[in-house]
Amino acid sequence: MLEDLPFELLSHIYTNLPTAQSVSHLSLTCRTLHSFTAKEGWKIFLRTRFPSLPVPAAETHDLREAVHGLTTLSRNWDRKAFLARYLEPYGCITSLATRAQIPQWNRPQGQTMGYQPSIDSYEEWTGGDWSARKQVLAWSAGTELILRVKSMGPEVARLWEGADAADRRFYFNEYKHMTAWFTWKMSGRVEGRDDITSLNVIRPFQNNAGQNAEDIVLGTASGELFRLNIGMTGEQSLSGHNYAINGRSVRSTAVSPSSSPLLAACLSDSLLALYPVYDSSSEIGSTAPLSEFTAIPEGKKDCRVWSTQFLSEDKLAIGLGPSTEPVHVYEVTPSGMTKYPIRKFGLDGTHWAPDDRVDVHPHLETNQRQKNSSIYPIAPLPSSSQGGHAAGQVFLSGCYDGIIRLHDMRSPSAYESSYWDPTNDSAIYSLQTQGRERLIAGTARHSMLKVFDLRVGGGRAYHHLDVPVTATTKPNQSRHSNPHHAPNSRSAKASTHYGWNLFLNPRNGVPRQQRRSSHRSADSPIYSLSLPSSSSPTLFAGVENNVVQLDFVSVLDAHPDPLFAPALERFHRTGQIDVKGSWNPRHDVLQLAMYGQSPENGGAAQLMVQAGVGKYRGEMGRGLDERWRDPAGLRGGKW
Repeated sequence: MLEDLPFELLSHIYTNLPTAQSVSHLSLTCRTLHSFTAKEGWKIFLRTRFPSLPVPAAETHDLREAVHGLTTLSRNWDRKAFLARYLEPYGCITSLATRAQIPQWNRPQGQTMGYQPSIDSYEEWTGGDWSARKQVLAWSAGTELILRVKSMGPEVARLWEGADAADRRFYFNEYKHMTAWFTWKMSGRVEGRDDITSLNVIRPFQNNAGQNAEDIVLGTASGELFRLNIGMTGEQSLSGHNYAINGRSVRSTAVSPSSSPLLAACLSDSLLALYPVYDSSSEIGSTAPLSEFTAIPEGKKDCRVWSTQFLSEDKLAIGLGPSTEPVHVYEVTPSGMTKYPIRKFGLDGTHWAPDDRVDVHPHLETNQRQKNSSIYPIAPLPSSSQGGHAAGQVFLSGCYDGIIRLHDMRSPSAYESSYWDPTNDSAIYSLQTQGRERLIAGTARHSMLKVFDLRVGGGRAYHHLDVPVTATTKPNQSRHSNPHHAPNSRSAKASTHYGWNLFLNPRNGVPRQQRRSSHRSADSPIYSLSLPSSSSPTLFAGVENNVVQLDFVSVLDAHPDPLFAPALERFHRTGQIDVKGSWNPRHDVLQLAMYGQSPENGGAAQLMVQAGVGKYRGEMGRGLDERWRDPAGLRGGKW
């Protein structure tokens, strides 16, 4: 009967299937539905359940494998299943200045504290397989640039099989992905004075430098802004191009998402400048700005610009403060940008929040004043047909008061929703979104990473079955932590979004690379965050003197994301998975701690700690990964 239904009705049925298993079971009922599932069913499931996570076209990729990858990724985020490591170049390391191989990388010396990394990354599909990807990661280490290029997929797996033991150690990482490292240090620069303060990797669709090259824009504290072109062929050529900033220090930079990209830079804490990334008229010498002006409101002597971020091709936002309107949005054109903002956002006025954090406008309460604070990071939300907004209309801001606010250019309100942790009000230093599903924030203290469900239109629509849907996972769940200050009718949409918090300082001893700054490492801010793509299982976080890589994978999953499937090693006699040999061959996996709030217990914190890889006592329960343990079970640091 089902096979006789018209296309429209079949599509409607597939739209309402909640899990990949239900789609698979339906495809096994007859040949007609099996064929329909292969051609359209998986596509419908992805569009319905993961509306904000783009995948390659069905003509070039097996969408069943894409469904496997995304559903596994969603489950691992919900179960807090991940492996964390400090990143450090090893194996195949090339100095871009000398084109010579480096036997060992030495981290920067001569600073009174560890470096503060700026991070950027991207990945692109390179073949007709879900796991066939190229990932590019770059970060700043003082005056040095670190670049990693990683290749994944079936072809790389075949190269691994044909390589000897020495080549495997040299060219491949712990997941059997082919990895090449590159370093470049600015000649004659002094650590702590000439550090790289901003970094942007130009995306492949924007890159004018050729297919086998990477373009990276770097800004320094001592007043340099330039584009470094790195040839990735055998000769590994290197060249640079300067932007005219007249020796002023670079606070932050951003590159527009256009195919003809523009570069926005905050200079000397107050100036905002806009440049073309590629300017054919100034290949010799420096590129002059299209626009340059002071972005600080008149009379605000103690105010400074903290960050700049493109919301879309034609909108640029800056975060500044202290100010009663610390978010300014400018209109951008190919010839420059408006000198005056087209919109300013305050932090109060229409929405409720705890009374000790957000004040209201004087016309609402005469004994309170308008909020005066600073905005640090700004992150745009991707556009969504389900959410009904165009690019650049909705974005997030992270504030000194520890609250993340969602702003809408179409609304007269200061903000539409807020995300905050009632147990910790550290300033928000970095933001990263995963499509319209999750929000990740880095704080100013305790190396704390915060994760929230975004709960916005066109956002998360998939929930796997083995994690119970509680008040922490139900969409549109609202909760207010102060019962004595209920919101008024016009601010009822403001809500507290409970999430979970992760401490990035390890519990299993201090690694060698962090010993020099270990007395500060536990309290380091998270300076930067980067997700290579919305469907990537890897998140990068920059803390003092280190970059942490978090790979969202469950070590007891017999069928992990295809990206990690090559890592599986099995014992020869039993055929069972060798957990330690598969997931921790270098013995470098960190053991971290986290806590979440329970709405059922009034937001009370629940502390959990990770066991070592392979050290378990059965299933954890509570929908968490097997590595998580209640610290009450610790005996002398062990279970």
